[in-house]
Amino acid sequence: SSGINAEYGEGDTFQHYFKRINLSMSSKAGPRAEGTDGSDWKHREKVAHQYVVSVKYKNAIKRTLLYHGMLGTSILISVLLSGVNSLYCWQALWLAAAPSSIIGFRGILKNQISYLNVYRILLLTCSIPSCAWGLAATLGFAPHYELYKVAGLKKPEHFFMPASDFAIYFLCGTTFLSHMFSLACVSKLSNAWNVTSRPRKNKDQ
Repeated sequence: SSGINAEYGEGDTFQHYFKRINLSMSSKAGPRAEGTDGSDWKHREKVAHQYVVSVKYKNAIKRTLLYHGMLGTSILISVLLSGVNSLYCWQALWLAAAPSSIIGFRGILKNQISYLNVYRILLLTCSIPSCAWGLAATLGFAPHYELYKVAGLKKPEHFFMPASDFAIYFLCGTTFLSHMFSLACVSKLSNAWNVTSRPRKNKDQ
């Protein structure tokens, strides 16, 4: 402390001493992350932000995948009891793509963008079109097309449809919106992962 007193005097010794420490730490000459000269701070801040974005959208996708998986499981059990021939084609298309939620979960848990890309493709080609088809068919703008005719199956006693059209509107509408939300989140998450996995450019290049 005698060295500090000699430099600053008795009255304001510790005030000036700690002020000097704070200034040196916040300056370019202060401590830096190991392995960097401090010139890549913008890149590191961007990466840190993208990690926050990644956690946010991963949690959002998990919720939609959970809804997708639970709905698919319940419909599959009902179809096994009533018979596959009781489905319309758009229902069969959606049900065939329902296991894609497992692929999506694997991509989230393993941080593998390739699995999420497969999930995104199935959303675009099967899940979303089948929901739109179901809504349009129920409203009378498109034909239903019975699966038993297309697949050459026995005609069912009744089709796998709710008694109320409102139930179809609700199920198809909420599922369609959840798929669209999943699609947007996957795109955001893919961008975040691309930033965090991108190698930092060499300053000398």
